[in-house]
Amino acid sequence: MNKTSLLTVLIYILSYPLLAQDAADIYLRLSKLREQTTVLYIAAHPDDENTRLITWLSKEKKCRTVYLSLTRGDGGQNLIGSELGVELGLIRTRELMAAREIDGGEQFFTSAYDFGYSKRPEETLTIWDKEQVLEDMVRVIRSIKPDVIICRFPPDSRAGHGHHSSSAILAHEAFKAAADPGRFPGIPEKGAFWKTQRIFWNTFNFGSNNTITDQQRKVDVGSYNPLIGKSYGELSAESRSQHKSQGFGVPAQRGTQWEYFSGIDGDTLNEDIFSPAIDYYGKTPAGKILRDEITSVISTFDFLHPEKSVPSLIEVLKKMKQWDAHEELKKRKIKELEKIILDCAGMWAASYAYSENYAVNDTIHASVQLISRNYPGITVSIDGMGLLNGDTLFRLEQQKPVQRKIVLQGIKEMTQPYWLITPPENGMFKLNNTSLTTTPWNPPAASIKLMISIGAVSIEHLISVQYKLTDPVRGEVYRPLVIQPSITGHINESMSVFNNSKPRTYRLKLTWHRHEADSVRITIPGLKGWTSSKKDTTIYFSEKEQTKSMLFHLNPESEVSRVDHLSFNYKTGKEKTASTISGQHIINYEHIPRITWFPPLQVQLIQTEVKTNTKKVLYIKGAGDGVPFVLRQLGIEVEETDGEKMDDIQLNQYDAVITGIRAYNTDNALPQQFEKIMNYIQQGGVFLVQYNTNSNLHPAKYMAPY
Repeated sequence: MNKTSLLTVLIYILSYPLLAQDAADIYLRLSKLREQTTVLYIAAHPDDENTRLITWLSKEKKCRTVYLSLTRGDGGQNLIGSELGVELGLIRTRELMAAREIDGGEQFFTSAYDFGYSKRPEETLTIWDKEQVLEDMVRVIRSIKPDVIICRFPPDSRAGHGHHSSSAILAHEAFKAAADPGRFPGIPEKGAFWKTQRIFWNTFNFGSNNTITDQQRKVDVGSYNPLIGKSYGELSAESRSQHKSQGFGVPAQRGTQWEYFSGIDGDTLNEDIFSPAIDYYGKTPAGKILRDEITSVISTFDFLHPEKSVPSLIEVLKKMKQWDAHEELKKRKIKELEKIILDCAGMWAASYAYSENYAVNDTIHASVQLISRNYPGITVSIDGMGLLNGDTLFRLEQQKPVQRKIVLQGIKEMTQPYWLITPPENGMFKLNNTSLTTTPWNPPAASIKLMISIGAVSIEHLISVQYKLTDPVRGEVYRPLVIQPSITGHINESMSVFNNSKPRTYRLKLTWHRHEADSVRITIPGLKGWTSSKKDTTIYFSEKEQTKSMLFHLNPESEVSRVDHLSFNYKTGKEKTASTISGQHIINYEHIPRITWFPPLQVQLIQTEVKTNTKKVLYIKGAGDGVPFVLRQLGIEVEETDGEKMDDIQLNQYDAVITGIRAYNTDNALPQQFEKIMNYIQQGGVFLVQYNTNSNLHPAKYMAPY
């Protein structure tokens, strides 16, 4: 991996508040420090992964366990809100990350866009850039160097649909390509290649699709872990239930649970399919001594006094830095050990910004808080990079917290998800920053580098700058630091369907995010075939977060059908060139961190000629969608209701009745209207049912006429 890419990945993985862990967790990570197997699990979407197997591999076998999802799930539906497309992909990405926090795995992605349902892999691999997806997969394999690869799906129709089967086809190709120096040279660095020992298919029994046979290898993943106090079936249910947007809450499972595996390629005859072919510790005398010393620390670990292990662990760290294992394994184990040492010492550190939002290049005011609960005499220094003002050296006495104010220089770029800086195109995300390729999320907007001196070693640790507030119900709430553009906008319609030549009125609201006052010139670029009542205006903003608005009218010049996009530009009095105005969207659910992103502020203009006899529609609300809004733009009267209120509604007054997305999954009262709906249909009424899933219908037999 090149230095830039490696640094970015390490910043992403290691930049977080330094929160001391309980003794049981420390002991489990100590045990994992001794193990060396890496397993890569591959499937197509968020929620495709086998959380039961991932939990068992991570917590019981103590493997480094990575899930590679080819897509972010943008093409699915949403049970908990109205976000669809790339915004649903943002939610499902965060849900996957939340699942990995529970089951102990790690998360990566390719740049493939989930464009929706696909019947066959031939179709999928035509829409996706197959070589680019394969390159991303090879990048992950060569970076994490797995000993075993596991596919969730087979490469044929048993997989269910084209994305699933494509993930298996590409996994096998990537397995071979990663070991070939002639394929993708320079990915992730010149001369890098990696031969994974074996690749399996994790067979399954989903409903009527049973791919399990007695000839396949099997392992019991239902073990109980007394240190955690739960079985892996219980933990995996918690992990699986993080996929809330897909309605994948599941019950906990206890007792024996078998997982089955069919060999695809490689050394599949190994007795323990999850053991590496190479014993990295055992290759050299120094490695054997290192493993023995780790074993010794584990055997003498005191759960009531983890700090007693610190001196021994420091000696292990010194030896580990001289270990001649391959670079990826050595660096990872060193970071794991350094975190264990800090946790044994009861070290806690965090940084909080005074505001949740700062504009690009704004000075950031924050505080740093530190404490050592178990170990005296720790010295902490802050790397001066990015620090404009504040103390940089702290000596910690046991159980005495330290807090200091600091000032950081501004951030040059807004906090935009890296895969959405450029809109997806032709089934792929177009990535401007290749150093972030395959990582699940951007690094934190701002981080502080701590150099922690404990005993005879110095440990470098990055802590992310967050925003903290106190909610009267939830208590302490933490949110990511957000870097905004200077100005953001909101418009009353993001899509306008012109079914005639009448002008449409728009209200553009603009919010200023800088502290200093400024005059801003707003321009509306002209579009061929459209007439706007206003082309430019100058607005003066006197303070941060001030909002002002402007009205304008737009109408088509002719009746020719067309699709265009209306955007908006701005230029401050201090800037030489104009910039495009972005919107600001906030996605806020309690089970994932708050998401703030800045899509281009646009109005999709659709001029068309639609003739319909439908005058009046009843819309039964589901999880949330924009269909009623579009129907109204076509001149159709739409009334919205739910199953509970339908008792008092006469359906024969409507030309059609439509159920919103997942209405039968979210509306418990809707099935009670089955007889009423059937009578309406039998009298010639039109009843349209949109997308539902069969996993939580209320109940399934009342979903539709047939």
